[in-house]
Amino acid sequence: MGDELVAWALDRFGGCGLKEENLAITLLPFAARLTPACAGQDVQGYGHNGGRSFYPCSVVKLFYLAAAEARLEEGTVQMHGELERAMRDMILWSSNTGTNYIVDLVTGTTGDTLLDDAEMRDWIDKRLWVNRYFRSLGWAEFENLNVCQKLMDDQRYGRESIFVQWGGNNHNRLTTDATTRLLYAILTGSIVTPTRSRHMRDLLERPTDPAFACHPQAQIEGYFGAGLPDGARLWSKCGRTLWTGDENASYRRHDAAYVELPSGKSFILAVFTEGKEVSENAEILPAIAEKVCSLTQQFRAAQPAADMQI
Repeated sequence: MGDELVAWALDRFGGCGLKEENLAITLLPFAARLTPACAGQDVQGYGHNGGRSFYPCSVVKLFYLAAAEARLEEGTVQMHGELERAMRDMILWSSNTGTNYIVDLVTGTTGDTLLDDAEMRDWIDKRLWVNRYFRSLGWAEFENLNVCQKLMDDQRYGRESIFVQWGGNNHNRLTTDATTRLLYAILTGSIVTPTRSRHMRDLLERPTDPAFACHPQAQIEGYFGAGLPDGARLWSKCGRTLWTGDENASYRRHDAAYVELPSGKSFILAVFTEGKEVSENAEILPAIAEKVCSLTQQFRAAQPAADMQI
């Protein structure tokens, strides 16, 4: 199923700059909808470059959402109106301003102006809390992630500029495997707490009706939502950059989603792409989602062997 998907995508969009090396896909198909009862089950899926790190653009906001819920659960941060608004806008409208407000709150840092060496070392240690949190979960997919940077519309300045160049290239980095792992945990209620997972799931649900899809920040047109059949439900977070002034963060287009089909089958899909031509193409991600919907309809869950004791 996965091999067919990749071969089809490369054949259809190879002339548009899509190549085997600038495409990563992780796909988890399910014979039914995901619920908290699915937590802890063995999951089989497919990966093409699933462990390769990409600059994640705004897909990283999934991780900041989970980090905020973790801080709320431990009591380090208290929920208030502005945090609630920032969490909603970070996911629903992909607000960078809302995201950076959350990064400041969960790490106890602020950005921009320069610091002396001792203050900078302390600041870096605080900002790196978010990496330490995800690695503390002990999930192999999170071992090499980096989610300690704010989201910028162009260049960085002051301490943010120094930090993003720390070690040569300290930009955020994620894999499609790590992204699907987090989505699965959220959807099955198995990260932070079931109640907080449910709150994240609610924030991630995205309408696909034309009235919503036409909004310029709806994250439907040019992404998975535009390729789904009528009646499908979508929980997603996409990301895209064109030229930002920083070649390490420019020309990417990604999406990560959980989709429930009208038939009752479902899937988690993450697709990362990079390159100028690909990032400017609004047809690739919807077409991949449409193809996955078709393949998922044909999917049959593996059956236990006849002599297996159930």
